[in-house]
Amino acid sequence: MTTNDNMAPEARDAAHAARLLVTVAQTLNARLALTASELARSQEVLKEASEELMTAFRGAADRIVAAQKEERAEDSVRTAEYGTVLDHLYRAVQHLQSHDLVNQLIDAQKLRVDKMREKLGEAITLASPPPKEPVSAEQWIERSRAMLDCIVAGIRQIDEDARAPVHKDKEHAGSVDLF
Repeated sequence: MTTNDNMAPEARDAAHAARLLVTVAQTLNARLALTASELARSQEVLKEASEELMTAFRGAADRIVAAQKEERAEDSVRTAEYGTVLDHLYRAVQHLQSHDLVNQLIDAQKLRVDKMREKLGEAITLASPPPKEPVSAEQWIERSRAMLDCIVAGIRQIDEDARAPVHKDKEHAGSVDLF
């Protein structure tokens, strides 16, 4: 005879609902852990791309230095070469500025994921260990309600954080170290 057989039908249904809620919270927490990992990997790919851009910057700078050292018969040829190289550098700067923005967005998403994982962890903790038998339907319902309140509080906090104004570091906003 299982412990569920000793429960009233209402308590058994409430216990089942509470266990389902724990399973949902654990599954969401696992999915969020995967999302956090994918965000971290995205940042790594972004970092690698930025390093490639820096290599391109150095290559372009080397071309400018080489062009300056060459003797040209016509100044218009030199001007055209410098113009081409500078166009490449300007495009690269724009990409690095995008990298900065994307990195900030990823950091914000990672923070939201971490906060939600924290709240799901709290909700799961509210369910552990299971209550001692026999438990009434009201006790199971109260336990489930506490878990849901915790999860909803996490969602509300994330929503509020998403609407909060972003505080920018005005001193370094849009700045990119080239070399």
